[in-house]
Amino acid sequence: MLSGLKVDAITKHRVRCASLLIVLGVLMATSPVVLAVDVESIDWSKVPVNKPRLYYPGQSSYQWLRTAEHKKATEETKAGEACLRCHKGEQKSLGGILVVENRLEPDPIEDKSGYKRLSVQAAHDDQNLYMRFSWKTDGEGPGNIGNLMRFDGSEWAWWGNHRQHEAVIDEGQPAIYPDRLGIMIGDAKVEFYPEQGCWMTCHDSLLGMPEQADEDEVGEHPVIGQVFKKIGIDVTNHIVRKYLPGSRSEGTEWAAVKSEDELMALRKEGAFLDLIIWDASLTNPAGIAADFNVLEIKTVDEGTSALYPNGKTIWGPKYMFDEGKVGFSALTEADIGDPAKPKHLIVGQNTAPLDAGKIKEGDLLPAHILDTGSAEGSAADIDYAKGALEGGKYTVVIRRKLDTGHPLDDKVLKVGGVYTFGFSIHDDAVGMRGHHVSFPVTVSIGPGKADIQATTLN
Repeated sequence: MLSGLKVDAITKHRVRCASLLIVLGVLMATSPVVLAVDVESIDWSKVPVNKPRLYYPGQSSYQWLRTAEHKKATEETKAGEACLRCHKGEQKSLGGILVVENRLEPDPIEDKSGYKRLSVQAAHDDQNLYMRFSWKTDGEGPGNIGNLMRFDGSEWAWWGNHRQHEAVIDEGQPAIYPDRLGIMIGDAKVEFYPEQGCWMTCHDSLLGMPEQADEDEVGEHPVIGQVFKKIGIDVTNHIVRKYLPGSRSEGTEWAAVKSEDELMALRKEGAFLDLIIWDASLTNPAGIAADFNVLEIKTVDEGTSALYPNGKTIWGPKYMFDEGKVGFSALTEADIGDPAKPKHLIVGQNTAPLDAGKIKEGDLLPAHILDTGSAEGSAADIDYAKGALEGGKYTVVIRRKLDTGHPLDDKVLKVGGVYTFGFSIHDDAVGMRGHHVSFPVTVSIGPGKADIQATTLN
């Protein structure tokens, strides 16, 4: 039999529990919690469609916008004036001007369209932002073949490239490059980004730009060179990727990268950009998207990405196709146009370690591998991104956590917040600057003054 003291203690405990349940009930009644919805069950017909205008930018860059050649608003641009203040509604005419040979386009792409409309729908719950995109492709096919390597009988070499690459223009290699969608996310913590968007990341020193940096110098750079070594590219293909002016100590000079402490301080302030890339070849087969960020250079988020080079360097493959599962070890040139032949190496599904005895002259292998089983950390945040091409039109749905838990790589989105997005489309085997881009687009998570309002899901 319990003592009176123990009975009193139990009674008090029960009263406290009952009171707590009452309080929780009141809170739940007044502030309902919306759990994450099933992305596959979203009724997109009930979500408004927005249609940002995208256009071909040529070699316009951060630097060019601030020169006398940008006659329309040179000084205004330097002061942070918004691009749309002068160019609203001019995207179609600008793209038509820049897509042909001119001062900003020395190597035009034959028959390329200068303008594209992108349909965008956005929705959210308490945990995630969901976005649905659709656009009409300029390509004749699915655009789902990535970079390839070819064995010439003694060594491997890159085979096929984008339409503006010298190997395609001068050497007659096929135009092979994957279609992709880019989503850049930021806010006013990056100076001028809300006004001038992705032009804050595009510089004359980048690949395909007027003053492209020397590959050897890039590879040997103590900061930028280490990025390529980290992802396994330690022989060639050293290029300067997107970066922000705020990460440089001498104007916008690509090599003048600020100290590690200064860069970390910028990250902690949120003075970087988030970049999500869905790729018809390199990510879509696994139903994911690649997660990058831009500060001192465009780089994969921390952790382990599901996408990585096929071998220590791009010239030495580690994997081939598993003949027992797909019927062959490598592709041939004749296989490229065969939709029945897989074009992607996916670990655990169709891969086998490279067996040189099964490789013959002319064989082709993908230059990248997908391994979702090894993906972890911030680099693996975008774990749902599915796209399909039907009737010449792409449709892509992407899920992204509002707060990924990785604030040094990803922008933290909050219900009620308004953020600046930028969209880009690569299709019809184009790369680098051959894309279509949008001017800055504002997106609100829920009701808000923005170009696109993300619908709140119940």
